[in-house]
Amino acid sequence: MSSPFHPRPAHTYLLSSPLLGLLSPIHSLLLHLRGPPQPLPPSGHGHGPIRVVCISDTHTQRWEDVPDGDLLIHAGDLSNDGSVREIQEAVDWLKSLPHRQKVVVCGNHDSFFDWRSRRLEDKEPRGGDGGGVGERDGLGEDKDIGEVRLSASTMTASIHSLEDYDYERDINRIDWGDIHYLQHSSVTLTFPPSSSTSTSTTSTPSTPSTTKPRTLTIYGAPQIPSLVPFGPEHAFTYPPHHDAWSSTVPPSTDILITHTPPAYHRDLSPVFSAGCPFLLSEIWRVRPALHVFGHVHAAYGIEPVFWDEAQRAWERLCERRRVWLPAQGKRTSGIMMYITGILRDLVDVQGWVDAVRVVVYGVVGVVWARVWGGENRGCGWMVNAACMYRNSGRLGNEPVVVEL
Repeated sequence: MSSPFHPRPAHTYLLSSPLLGLLSPIHSLLLHLRGPPQPLPPSGHGHGPIRVVCISDTHTQRWEDVPDGDLLIHAGDLSNDGSVREIQEAVDWLKSLPHRQKVVVCGNHDSFFDWRSRRLEDKEPRGGDGGGVGERDGLGEDKDIGEVRLSASTMTASIHSLEDYDYERDINRIDWGDIHYLQHSSVTLTFPPSSSTSTSTTSTPSTPSTTKPRTLTIYGAPQIPSLVPFGPEHAFTYPPHHDAWSSTVPPSTDILITHTPPAYHRDLSPVFSAGCPFLLSEIWRVRPALHVFGHVHAAYGIEPVFWDEAQRAWERLCERRRVWLPAQGKRTSGIMMYITGILRDLVDVQGWVDAVRVVVYGVVGVVWARVWGGENRGCGWMVNAACMYRNSGRLGNEPVVVEL
């Protein structure tokens, strides 16, 4: 069985679902023709757009020429082995960059941030009781790094930190400098008008002024679905059938940063989706102006989202034709996958109705933007910012720049 994180040949996509294989380039073209989303209100007098630079999955390496901007976002996997040493080296590089505001979340390779996945050399006794480095203190399990530890990590690490876990103490073992580290948490950044400086606050400023500063509320979370049996060294994993997202993102969020992609967007879709459908549902509820993620190196890129009937129809098509479905125990491959896909497309009336919706509503969106001169307000961007080029071991995907 091919890894869910590797792209398949073009003919595999076409034979697995001829309907989606033919519709996918049409859908992409219509998204492009609709023009760029304008997710936030227009900039006020004296304040231009906020330039956001997005990177992810650098895995101890450094991009030599990161574009300048107002805000730098790193969406996880700073390291390979998850040690304090590797993470600190990556953070030191980020601190050296000129961006005035920087926000980071961790990824599954940054195991230091999840106590249950942390390397033994980086563990400290918890609770001051003299317990050994390898004890399972808060979990009540044995000391071995084996099936018990893997089960505990994958079942619970995605939701909340352990109640008796001194989160602040451990996070402060990293010298963050001016970087905001988010782990199931938010920060509100203020960008003063006509100024290259910005500040962070815990709430949106309310002081009126002639030229008001702009604020962005950013929420970050690290959890990923374990589509394959990850080892215990991988942080914040959860079973793919488990809902680790519902009602976790504050509704005031302007920018969402996760390590995993949502389902059916920059995740090797259609058919072979490596994203999380529960995250997708949460994004529909919040509808952030920008969602930055990584994890699936081969799905690098940027995609506009319009939160309309065309998008809903496209996602329904992808959901019904998803081949890699470990949550339901379905793993189809080979000739049977092709036969099943072709027969399903022939008899799926609802699928053809949704395909028509994708095209019709997409064309309506193009006419609205290009002919009538309408604005794409209330929309957003999804960015897979993985800098690692597939599984080559080298950085080959350029940082993505978005202006809000």
